[in-house]
Amino acid sequence: MVHSLLVLWAALAAQAPDSATRARYATALRALSDSLSAVEAAAAQFRADLVTASRDLVISRASRLTQRCAGALAGTPPVDSLAAARTGLRRDLATLRAALVRCGRDFDAGPWGARVDSLKAWAPYRLARLGEAVQRYRLAARAFGRRAGIK
Repeated sequence: MVHSLLVLWAALAAQAPDSATRARYATALRALSDSLSAVEAAAAQFRADLVTASRDLVISRASRLTQRCAGALAGTPPVDSLAAARTGLRRDLATLRAALVRCGRDFDAGPWGARVDSLKAWAPYRLARLGEAVQRYRLAARAFGRRAGIK
């Protein structure tokens, strides 16, 4: 009886990750968080004085934003490979990844800046969608970090 209870307890008890695993989780989460901070900074800079910004300034800011989105997208595989990542984190990471891909496409100024007017008109909506995806991921990553014992 005691043996079967012990086996049942061992099977049901949540295993806490060891310190090396926790460090790997923390490194992956922090690296992506830093990249997302760069995306948010580029988005805020893009949004600044958008109505009066010159064509060249819009192209420059759009280029910077697409580069930051591509950099953050490159930082998603280490987080996706976390063995203990739960469905919520994986789902929000997939949503974030789609938003970052969309960012690269939506903020492409096109050849010779042909889409500058479209960028100016649609930027608030597109930046809001990108910001929502980033915040949703950050909440899921924070919850995952708490469960994994990452400070």
